[in-house]
Amino acid sequence: MAEADTNGVEVIELNRGEAGLGFNIRGGVDMPHVQGDPGIFITKIREGGAAALDGRLQEGDKVLEINGTCIESVNHQEAVRLFLESGDIVRLKVLPGAERAILEQDGSIIRTGKGSGDSQVLWWLGAAAAVTVVALYTFYRYRH
Repeated sequence: MAEADTNGVEVIELNRGEAGLGFNIRGGVDMPHVQGDPGIFITKIREGGAAALDGRLQEGDKVLEINGTCIESVNHQEAVRLFLESGDIVRLKVLPGAERAILEQDGSIIRTGKGSGDSQVLWWLGAAAAVTVVALYTFYRYRH
């Protein structure tokens, strides 16, 4: 069952089942996944889990509530605890596509927290720094 309100927020009920809920999360007030937003985001949907079988929850969705409990300003461990203790039927209130919308609004693609190394911006900055170091080393070594 899915419901949507006028703000685009959807309510999704998942049956945990044998394979579990089947998704990974990142974020929280202690380790934001998206710069400037401490929310909890879906970062991976695992095959065979309840979320994959249901098909509505997607990577990049922001979880706002778990079984009626607001998680918009909790730390990561508290969110994990709430998911683990949520029971067999889990009612999620989510904002679909929130991660992409936030990044497009800010004009930013830099992520924070674990996994930030895959950001293209950070990769290019690291590559530019490495080239600069090699160029300076070569210049000083062979200038005589």
